[in-house]
Amino acid sequence: MQSNIEKFTLRQEGDQLFLRREGEDADTAVKVVWARPITTRGGEISIMTQDQKELFTLPNLEALDPESRKAAEGDLARRYILPRITRVKEATATFGIRYWQVQTDRGERHFAMRHAYKNAVWLTDDHLVLQDTLGCRYEIKPYSALDERSRAEVEKVL
Repeated sequence: MQSNIEKFTLRQEGDQLFLRREGEDADTAVKVVWARPITTRGGEISIMTQDQKELFTLPNLEALDPESRKAAEGDLARRYILPRITRVKEATATFGIRYWQVQTDRGERHFAMRHAYKNAVWLTDDHLVLQDTLGCRYEIKPYSALDERSRAEVEKVL
């Protein structure tokens, strides 16, 4: 059951999530985001309007009724697809920009990354998240599972 004072439900319609407040007939298009998407995914969530206004924060998905939780989980799954890098074919650095050619669990990808000090985040000694110039994220987990050449490519640019 929801922990917020105001009661509401969430429902999915196509690719859009809608919130309906108790006692109202109108729906509001919303999105569900992790409040801290990299460090505490699975914890606190925010329900936001499409123009980035936060409506509610909840301690976790369990705070929602079962149907709303299912809708929120679907929205989160679409929003936070993180391709897992399984091999680094080549990584180079030119004028501060890192260029990556990688194999992921979703196919081959090419991307560029600026500011390695803030866009390459080690979550643990064995879990690395990279963010490219377009805001897409990629993870290397476990880092120790990469082949020796892949690890050498990563170390060359980080």
